[in-house]
Amino acid sequence: MESLTEVFDRLPEVWPDYEQRPGQLALAENIASVIDSGSVGLFEAGTGTGKTLSYLIPAFLADGQVIVSTGTRHLQDQLYLKDIPQLSGLFADKRVRLLKGRANYLCPYRLHRNLESGSAYPEIRQWWSRTRTGDLNEILDLEEARSILPLITSTRDNCLGSRCPDFDACPLYRARQRALEADLIVVNHHLLFADLAQADDHIPKLLPDAAAVIVDEAHQVPETARQFFGQRFSSAGLHDLVRDVRAELSSLGSDDPATLSVVAGFEQTMDRFRQTILDLSAERFVHWLQEEGGDQVHVMDHALTDLSLQLRRVADRSEGLRQCTERTQRLQDQFALLTGDVSGDDQFIHWLEQREHGYVVHLSPRRIADELGPVLSESPASWIFTSATLSVDGSFTHFSRESGVSDEISATFPSPFDYDRRVRAFIPPDLAEPGDEAHTLSLVNGCVPLIHANRARTLFLFTSHRALQQAARCLEILERPLLVQGRRSKHALIAAFRQQERSVLLGTQSFWEGVDVKGADLRLLIIDKLPFPSPGDPLFEGQSRMLAEEGGNPFRELALPRTVMSLKQGFGRLIREESDQGLFVLGDPRVMRRSYGGYIKTNLPDMHWCTSPDEALQWLRTL
Repeated sequence: MESLTEVFDRLPEVWPDYEQRPGQLALAENIASVIDSGSVGLFEAGTGTGKTLSYLIPAFLADGQVIVSTGTRHLQDQLYLKDIPQLSGLFADKRVRLLKGRANYLCPYRLHRNLESGSAYPEIRQWWSRTRTGDLNEILDLEEARSILPLITSTRDNCLGSRCPDFDACPLYRARQRALEADLIVVNHHLLFADLAQADDHIPKLLPDAAAVIVDEAHQVPETARQFFGQRFSSAGLHDLVRDVRAELSSLGSDDPATLSVVAGFEQTMDRFRQTILDLSAERFVHWLQEEGGDQVHVMDHALTDLSLQLRRVADRSEGLRQCTERTQRLQDQFALLTGDVSGDDQFIHWLEQREHGYVVHLSPRRIADELGPVLSESPASWIFTSATLSVDGSFTHFSRESGVSDEISATFPSPFDYDRRVRAFIPPDLAEPGDEAHTLSLVNGCVPLIHANRARTLFLFTSHRALQQAARCLEILERPLLVQGRRSKHALIAAFRQQERSVLLGTQSFWEGVDVKGADLRLLIIDKLPFPSPGDPLFEGQSRMLAEEGGNPFRELALPRTVMSLKQGFGRLIREESDQGLFVLGDPRVMRRSYGGYIKTNLPDMHWCTSPDEALQWLRTL
């Protein structure tokens, strides 16, 4: 077998534009060493180091199965469809498979059950007759198709597993089976941590057979893992149950008025309870449960019991009804747990998430490190965690403490980009204090001349939807394409941004990372303010309280490091290639006024900060 150095020397054969980056081979050697030793490694690789090749080549050279996990479906597709095929000439004997989560694959059973009419969504039926993968990303923009997805995809709760009459044709199970036979599997973090937390009872686990797991975009680990190591109960789960019960009864001829009556009564109770929860203040939720909410909880619990009893009476009529009966019983247990008194367990945070049309009740670990750390230490696999943003103030302590990932084997590989020559930074003068509409208005007014002077594209990132909407209204006067999050899907917005010259893209948190707009001629990046955690966030509040009780400083040890890591991610959108250059505008005067301003600047790349609007304008005009 070839050595790492030999493979890197041969890369120009299959990658004509390849140029070895500083630190790239050293990072690959570190990753290979961790894989060979069965250890855990933590590596920060700045933008431009070429970390993708640094972990893919050791993954191909490894003995045994390797799982590569990345943050989004888009990054999965980029790895599988672009990066890995370019390497395949050097590793022709290796089998590579792409594996996504359930919501990406069509469920034939649910397609037939919910879209019985041949005239309903004929394009999906035609596509299903010819697709080789069943991956809905081939035909749909999954963001824009949210209303139909529950009808044609399965969830952990409604999947029939091996009892399904369409099991042999199921794209999800076929993809899983192919993945289990592969040398390299490309997954995303949601699928990885669902597997780790054993959150899916119907599907074989991947990890027992893996020799190594490589986690790219690893800065997302604490937040993603928290979604799976805990409990949750949602109004959407109830809504989906009612829809599926009605579909099963319809397929049987709707000949059971007794069950239909119980379902109708449950639906009314469910809707009343949902509206009650949405009318609540999220901050009062736990108090409401303990005090005046007891009666409404009892009514809802009683309705779930009635539905469960009735479904048990008719469960043997179909496999679908039997499965709906089991789901109802699980929902009963979840509802009882998540509406009960858990105040005595200080290891978990009980909180309410309110959405536009529903709610989710969570019981989340205060410290995900306590859940994830033991899982990693007991795993026989090697684990590699890498990202462009893992360190704060030159240390991995914050990430390690939050995630439970050991930093015993760790290293930093700085970006090779010359930021001091390629970037100027600027804080507009006379900005209002962040936190109200006056701040957004003063920032937009200060940035309009910069946008006009910019002959290329502008990315405007916000910390809240409210600020984004206010800015969008103010920027309608621009005589250039204005692309606003929420008006189209994220995929469509980024595609339009790349295609339309001098366009301006406005986005919130989901656009701060995983958005690679190299080649889009992005030369102006504006971030509205420092992305401090919201003080009203129940998870942040709970973690802060625990840290304070242990004698720590929540602002210095939790809020400030999270802010730095998030800001570095947002800043990273500006320079993606060595030839890129631009102006970075940070609309937060606190960097100049508060004691932590120097700390913020120190954690950003070395670059010149403009001292006046004229200097910033002049820099833009020279690009």
